[in-house]
Amino acid sequence: MKRRELLKAFTALGMAQATGCAFANNGANPTGSDAEGPFYPVEPIPLEQSLITGPEFVGQELFFGGQVLSAMGKPLSDIRVEIWQCDGSGIYNHPRAPETAKRDLQFLGFGAQVTDTEGAYEFRTLVPVPYSGRPPHIHAKLLVGQEELLTTQVYLEGHGGSKDRKISPQALSTRNDDRLQYQADFNFLLEV
Repeated sequence: MKRRELLKAFTALGMAQATGCAFANNGANPTGSDAEGPFYPVEPIPLEQSLITGPEFVGQELFFGGQVLSAMGKPLSDIRVEIWQCDGSGIYNHPRAPETAKRDLQFLGFGAQVTDTEGAYEFRTLVPVPYSGRPPHIHAKLLVGQEELLTTQVYLEGHGGSKDRKISPQALSTRNDDRLQYQADFNFLLEV
């Protein structure tokens, strides 16, 4: 089974367990919004599944994915999911970010995907790290065309941030260089 198929199966199972009762009662609560933050990329975010661009990146590899669903549980296709985050040293790919000269050049820092017919998306990124007193998080923006549907942040379990937007990365396997790979699922629920 391919990683994406496995992700869909686990995501569907987790979604059914987490929100089955809410869907039965006419919908779940939509994903809450959060601040865009000062480091939204200044250049257009490319359709890029992998934010990791080379083998010597700093940090822990994370396959971050899930589905974009309506509050009633219907998969939403053709939704642009943008993510951006700091590198493994806590530095953003942004001209106003502190210490950009020390930024990991093997980590792009942002990317976008368009959901498929099952509402699925997946990124190869990093397990988020804390910086400057901020809890570890991944920024996300969801759009249809030019219309912004949601801007939010997804936080690492056990490190603060919004309690309803957490990920708990699970170890998947070991890379050839003996580094662990992690996987975390998050479903965005939209009121559409």
